[in-house]
Amino acid sequence: MSNKIIIRIVTLGTVPYDLYLTRLDNWKSSIFEIVSPIENFTLNADSDGDDWQFTDSNISDHLPENDGENFLVALTNVPLHLNWYTRRVKNNYVVFTFNEIADYLRSNNIPLENVVYRLLYAYTLIYIENKKKIPSCDEYTKFTHDETRGCIFDMNGLKYDIIHSCDDPIICDACTHRLSSVGVSVSKIERSKKELTKVRKELYYRITSWISKHPILTLLLATIWAIMIGLLTNYTSNLCWPST
Repeated sequence: MSNKIIIRIVTLGTVPYDLYLTRLDNWKSSIFEIVSPIENFTLNADSDGDDWQFTDSNISDHLPENDGENFLVALTNVPLHLNWYTRRVKNNYVVFTFNEIADYLRSNNIPLENVVYRLLYAYTLIYIENKKKIPSCDEYTKFTHDETRGCIFDMNGLKYDIIHSCDDPIICDACTHRLSSVGVSVSKIERSKKELTKVRKELYYRITSWISKHPILTLLLATIWAIMIGLLTNYTSNLCWPST
């Protein structure tokens, strides 16, 4: 019998054109299972908060009723209350906005799906930690830390810092200790860590990033490679057309 956490992902209104929902739909995890297909719901309301922000109650009014899932994650592109990028609008209902975040990810060549993976693992562990509940924003919680460590529980008070936990993210030692001390199994934590290693930039951008960080070594390797190609070409030509 599977004991995976069942997560329902929906989109609310328009989402970025370069968010590939099929990648989210096809993500495989031993910790959670995503309900397929990912459905879209319209956002038939104007902003009702300061600075064009949508309040929690406004967002909540447009979310579907629970359909048997453990918790729901809604993806949108509108500003949220207090300009947060994610809000727990009510128990077991999470909303994430790509507003501002999408541009930070694009400028660093990070797929938009990566931030969703990060949230799914974080909220799955929070759900288990809180005994099958994701508390609303109105409740006091302490499962994030202000320091940016590349951890899925980074607060990211400066939104740009979210890029550090969307490319090869981790669960830091302090969060590992916190989770294990409140009853999250070591097995689930370790499996989550292993699966998070798959949350990476695409191969091309990993290579270019490595080159930019190691220019001298790259130049040396390129020089050695060019010399080897030259020697091999010369050797091959001598075999094919020996001198008389």
